[in-house]
Amino acid sequence: MWHILMFGLGLIIGSFLNVVIYRSTKEGLKLWDPPYSFCPNCKKRIRWYDNVPLLSYVLLKGRCRYCGWKIPLRYPIVEFLTGLVFLLNSLFMKNGLDLLLASVISSSLIAISFIDLETFLIPDYLNFTVVSVSFIMALRGHFLDHLLAFFLVTAMFLMLKFLYREGLGTGDVILAMGIGILLTPFSAIIAVLAASVAGILFALIKGKGKMDTKMRIPFGPFLALGGYTLFLISYTMGWL
Repeated sequence: MWHILMFGLGLIIGSFLNVVIYRSTKEGLKLWDPPYSFCPNCKKRIRWYDNVPLLSYVLLKGRCRYCGWKIPLRYPIVEFLTGLVFLLNSLFMKNGLDLLLASVISSSLIAISFIDLETFLIPDYLNFTVVSVSFIMALRGHFLDHLLAFFLVTAMFLMLKFLYREGLGTGDVILAMGIGILLTPFSAIIAVLAASVAGILFALIKGKGKMDTKMRIPFGPFLALGGYTLFLISYTMGWL
């Protein structure tokens, strides 16, 4: 029952993350203003019964009730993904505080991933949420190992930033710092390598088998996936 409740909570948080993602990718919009959800096309306020995670999307057949605008598939994907991640967190975390911290980190990583996919930018407030909450999580484990991983990954990405100024954004560096402090040296290196391989595969698929050195790659989603996966594995194995 507890795990089902966490999945449901994840769906609700996922609905909020959709607001965060949309408003973070549009200039002139604030997260808190207006304090309600609205249709991006006709701007009409979305009523609560049209804002039920997953269910409303199905009942409305993926369209706005008022103007018929086709709701992007990203909305139910983010809701389901957040629900799934919250379910995984509840299955693997050993206590309530770890569950809370892991849920904040994973929620931020999901928002970062979808914002980066759309804009090739990562908002500072989300990055520093990951860094600060990961630091708190690190304090609950083998802190010196976490600190070593932090300096190792930070040095690595600062060097890459120096070598490839246009190829690596500052947001990627800060996110890598958050992943570093969350993990230990071995798991941090594996996470970065996994993210790099995934990024290369993404570029090859997008380039239809050809690697274009000028192609822009949103590295945030791959760092987030690699970091979160290694975090769950490391936590379960007792490495943290």
